[in-house]
Amino acid sequence: MPVFQSPGLADQGVNDAALAAWNARVQTLFNDHDVSPFLVLDPRDIEDTQTSDEFKWPGNPREPLDCLGAELAERLSDLGWSSRVELHNEYLEYALVMRPDLTGRIRPKRFVATTELMEWWMAMAVHDLEHFLHVVASITRRSYGSEELFGVPAERWKALDISARMACFHRRLVGTGRAQPPEHPINVEHVLFMSAGTNSLSDLTSVMHFGSFPYLVSQEGQSRRARLDEMFTHANRKDLFCRNALSQVARNANELALIEGSGPPKGRAMAFADPLGMYIRSFQSSGLFHDEANTPADWVRFSRGVDGMPMRLEFGPSDDDPSFLDEVRLDTGAAAHPVSGYTLASRIEVGPLVKIAATSRPITKVELSEIPAAEPDGIVCGLPGTQRCRQISEFADQCENVSCRNEKAVKQSDG
Repeated sequence: MPVFQSPGLADQGVNDAALAAWNARVQTLFNDHDVSPFLVLDPRDIEDTQTSDEFKWPGNPREPLDCLGAELAERLSDLGWSSRVELHNEYLEYALVMRPDLTGRIRPKRFVATTELMEWWMAMAVHDLEHFLHVVASITRRSYGSEELFGVPAERWKALDISARMACFHRRLVGTGRAQPPEHPINVEHVLFMSAGTNSLSDLTSVMHFGSFPYLVSQEGQSRRARLDEMFTHANRKDLFCRNALSQVARNANELALIEGSGPPKGRAMAFADPLGMYIRSFQSSGLFHDEANTPADWVRFSRGVDGMPMRLEFGPSDDDPSFLDEVRLDTGAAAHPVSGYTLASRIEVGPLVKIAATSRPITKVELSEIPAAEPDGIVCGLPGTQRCRQISEFADQCENVSCRNEKAVKQSDG
């Protein structure tokens, strides 16, 4: 019996081969790391569990905010496909759906966001083509065939070996960053799943594993728990410290692996909950106004996941409603100002569901990991000279000077 069902229980009709491939991928990622004293693969191996409510963070990209400030971060993050693969690295990718108004002017109609992991969509496409196409049609409201999406008829698709199908899926629907967008635009237009390599299942499991060790620092003859920045410095991954998602996962896992103030050191076992996925934990729609009134409740539409585990959010009026997203304001009266995709993403909390042991256990001496001390405030996010800030500044320059302005949103002409 597989450990994990489909993410969000959104694909209960998927076949056993897709589920087996998904579980095999998770197993492989766990096997790639040393055994952790507190992180386990199967949540059923932890007796008397409870669900943690700590693994969550805001979905708007933090790096451009740190490097360039709020105004430019907002503008850059709303530019479309280029923004998604360059900046949207907090396990939430979004786009603005554009429609013409009565004068013919193209304007933002809706905000669409997803937390769906690419690896799950690839498992569906590779191992259960019929179900994959059904899901695509349910989101896009249009039927697609294998030949249109993958360049080969269904019979030939199924005859390809698995590695060839995976490579084709990646080439046709995922792409490789800004330099090589996907050959077919469906995921660009409809935001079916996350495409940025930084939003991968691999990174999520790696950082969860990294944080699940009880790290200590010996300083002046005394032992103390390691700070988060010391952990990332020791791992030579200072770049991850400045992302909300991965720093929060590492912090939360470490707080379980070495419980603060527990006297003799203790920790709690932890595991990704079944079903494993990245979920929209909350969306703060209060404070959003249209015509000086709260935005209608039916403008918030969650999907792709059962209650408590949605992975898709659409916010805004339907096509038969004369209203537009750019009429929505934060606050009312003189203080009111328009919302952006970035603003809406900042009002979304995302994160995985994690099961933890209800009781802690003592940590043995061999389980403690001693790492070197580092200077306090040794990692400063947003410094112009850092490699990541230079990359984001170059991206900003390219977008100001060339073509990103033409990518601001998706048209979604299919519905």
